[in-house]
Amino acid sequence: WEQVKAAGVEFAMIRAGWRGSEQGVLAEDTYAQINYSGAAAAGIQVGAYFFSQAISVEEATEEANYLLSIIKDWNVEMPVVFDWEYIDDTSRTGSVDARTLTDCTKAFCDTVAKAGYQPMVYFNTNHSYENVYIRELTQYPFWLARYDTVLDYPYKIDMWQYSETGSVPGIAGNVDINLYFPWE
Repeated sequence: WEQVKAAGVEFAMIRAGWRGSEQGVLAEDTYAQINYSGAAAAGIQVGAYFFSQAISVEEATEEANYLLSIIKDWNVEMPVVFDWEYIDDTSRTGSVDARTLTDCTKAFCDTVAKAGYQPMVYFNTNHSYENVYIRELTQYPFWLARYDTVLDYPYKIDMWQYSETGSVPGIAGNVDINLYFPWE
């Protein structure tokens, strides 16, 4: 993490946990606490995200509370993020419709906000056009995954993940690269 900081990285979005796409079991990321400790010790601002596979508002709320229990002792200076991603038609989330997913997103973000954190919604372009009612979510900051050299997206975003094949000293293998430009 010292090498990461020396390379100019200012923040890290740490995966705190996830829900399995087959059985729906909640799990803490094995490296969440280690990554938090390393980033914080190096002076890197930290945010957290939860890889959701919620199929109901109740599950989304459960995920938010689970995430909050993981990060309760962290100094979180960046957003706390709802990251729901489509797997395939055979997963337990394969038939989640846009109404349900929009309501899940709101439930997660509202739970995070009530706990005093800044919620954020992660998605890619297709997800925002096909899987949610994006206009109902504009009260939350957006984190867009769009691997390109030009950002063209019709909604205001606060974070842009522009590469999934980045390289950062101190991190083995490919790493997601993001720009953060929150709106005042």
